[in-house]
Amino acid sequence: MARPVSKKRAIEAAAIKLFARKGLAATTLKDIAREAGATEGALYRHYQSKDDMAWQLFSEELKAFAELLSPLLESSQPFPVRLAAAIRFIYDYFRGQPDVFAFILLTQHNFPGQKLLDEFTNPNDMAIRFMRRAMEEGAVAAGDPVLQSALIMGAVLQPLVMQRYGRLVVCETMVEEVVTACLRLTGAA
Repeated sequence: MARPVSKKRAIEAAAIKLFARKGLAATTLKDIAREAGATEGALYRHYQSKDDMAWQLFSEELKAFAELLSPLLESSQPFPVRLAAAIRFIYDYFRGQPDVFAFILLTQHNFPGQKLLDEFTNPNDMAIRFMRRAMEEGAVAAGDPVLQSALIMGAVLQPLVMQRYGRLVVCETMVEEVVTACLRLTGAA
């Protein structure tokens, strides 16, 4: 019984790695099977298609990421502490699981017809609630929480995209620069 579960995990790990590195469109089931040391038939035992596999893996990984991030955003700490903790977590997650993070970040636009997740686990909705709460608490100036969350997400995520494409190297001092920039951006610095 352990073999099918371990084979499925090998298939999932191979798919995430290839989707993150080659992209969804350029990755074939044959590529995934080869990387996982499995047959294409084994893939079809678990998934209906490559797109089904990608959507299921994306949903699972995004939900797992959101469940780790949510307590940081929702804690009772002051806004600057919550924001800094969330940013540091995101960068630590990226460094610890670069393929998973890249898969989530770079694959999200491949599912335009799908609802990402419910409003409590969708990172976009989490960021909006986070900024709305900060505004209600008076920790940041009143404004449009959707725009504020978009600005913060861009400031946090774009350096990671630049690293993914070899234009930037993420280091601890850079993470702190991002934290400082985001605090300034919100007016909480």
